[in-house]
Amino acid sequence: MKKLISAILVVAVFTVIAADKTKVACVGDSITFGLGLPDRPNESYPAQLQKMLDEAEPGKYEVRNFGNSGRGIYLDSMRGSEKRGFRYMPEHKAALEWKPDVVICNLGINDNGEYIKEYTGGRKRGQFEGDYLALLEDYRKANPKAKFAIWTKLSPLAEGQKFYRSPEPFLMQADLEAVAKKMNATGIDMQDPLREKMDEIFARDKIHPNAEGARIIAETTFKALTKGPEAKTVNRLETKMQGETWLCAGQSNMQKGWGEFNASPAEKERVENELKRLDKVDVRFWDFNTGEWRKLTRANALRKSAFGVSFAIRRAEAIKGQVRMLYVAAGGAPTESFLSEQTMCAMGKDGKPLYPHLAAIATNRHRLDQNRDFPCAWVAREYPRRRANKEEAYWWPVSKMYDEGVKRIKESEVNIDGILWYQGESNATTCVAPDTPTDRDYQLETLRALVSELRGDKKIPFIMMGLPRMNRPWEQYRDVQHEVCDETGAIFVDTFAAGLGEMHDVHPRDKTVFADLAAKAAAK
Repeated sequence: MKKLISAILVVAVFTVIAADKTKVACVGDSITFGLGLPDRPNESYPAQLQKMLDEAEPGKYEVRNFGNSGRGIYLDSMRGSEKRGFRYMPEHKAALEWKPDVVICNLGINDNGEYIKEYTGGRKRGQFEGDYLALLEDYRKANPKAKFAIWTKLSPLAEGQKFYRSPEPFLMQADLEAVAKKMNATGIDMQDPLREKMDEIFARDKIHPNAEGARIIAETTFKALTKGPEAKTVNRLETKMQGETWLCAGQSNMQKGWGEFNASPAEKERVENELKRLDKVDVRFWDFNTGEWRKLTRANALRKSAFGVSFAIRRAEAIKGQVRMLYVAAGGAPTESFLSEQTMCAMGKDGKPLYPHLAAIATNRHRLDQNRDFPCAWVAREYPRRRANKEEAYWWPVSKMYDEGVKRIKESEVNIDGILWYQGESNATTCVAPDTPTDRDYQLETLRALVSELRGDKKIPFIMMGLPRMNRPWEQYRDVQHEVCDETGAIFVDTFAAGLGEMHDVHPRDKTVFADLAAKAAAK
């Protein structure tokens, strides 16, 4: 009798423990299912995720695999004679009956070939987002307290796969992010973690990861579940502030602070004069780490953009009010770093890329040093050598400056009064001997896309600093800068005609003369 009572107690305790477990449902396609893995029950990413969670917090989680190969989001999409949508699948029904506490979804890759119809008129725009939301709402109805995590950047497709160079996964990102926002879901970037070793991970059939790839997926998901996404400050900045707010963006000639041009007696005097002018005005910059406006002082100004700070001083003097700087700049960063992948892959009604050169760069999922479509050989050569340096090459990859800076500023909903842009050295030429201009059409594309990206749908004043004089073949790029400014209503500042620059130094040391020109342009 005692043994029977003990056994009942054990069963009762186990039932309570099991009921208390957090139920994690991995819903998705063949990548979730683990298609092609030799030991699928143990090597699929949900199986490896279970092991990681057990090691971290034994007994707390139960992970189940609800993957079904070949499935997607669209409810009207067909796979042969059957509907492709995951919402019709028995795995979806089984997951709903289980009433999971956490739902992780990776769907989207099998919608390639269908998604483009939203841009070419073959399908109503917004259907992908609507069908995805309907799928997730099923789980919310089954368990109102359910939490969600979705892949907002999908797994890479390796060279040789049918949709390898398709723009669709990149265009999808905006909709995937919109779904994540509306569902208050954690967005998971599965592109970058897998891209590092993509040729090895997808060697078998160019789309399905091997066991190592599944481990990386599980590890990335584990971090998202247990630590949450990497914190990025997106404070709602005050939108009704007196004075002006300027977005100051570019590469090294925008980035370098006065502390780097403070060596000779003449330079020390110049810097001191700038600091004296700074003492008399109110110039602030947005601290990305705290989300707060911080006043520029003698102590912190030397590390901020020499050109941008001097420009802000002159604007503050002119308007006799506060000037705020949204500062997004990094040495060596190409224009592509400031562009979203959606912009680079933008499509026309005819289904053709609006920016063919940029679409080629974005859809080649390799790093810049492996990206055969990237025209600046110097950036491609320097990137692998410097990529651990967060001050420089860390910011060079496609869309990095956009994701870390421009996008966060847009999401902050701050009103920008003007844009000050000083960049081009990494896009004008190949930058290695023999140094020759990059393709003119490419130069036009990058600058047109850049003005559109930073301005959005607002006609914000845009000041573009032309490349100054130097012993480099920049003539064509200057002409293109001028042409794009004429097209878009941006203001071209012709530093070359003004005689600015140094023949043998890409970084002119006197930034005040450049700031004077920019301030005069702003005054107009």
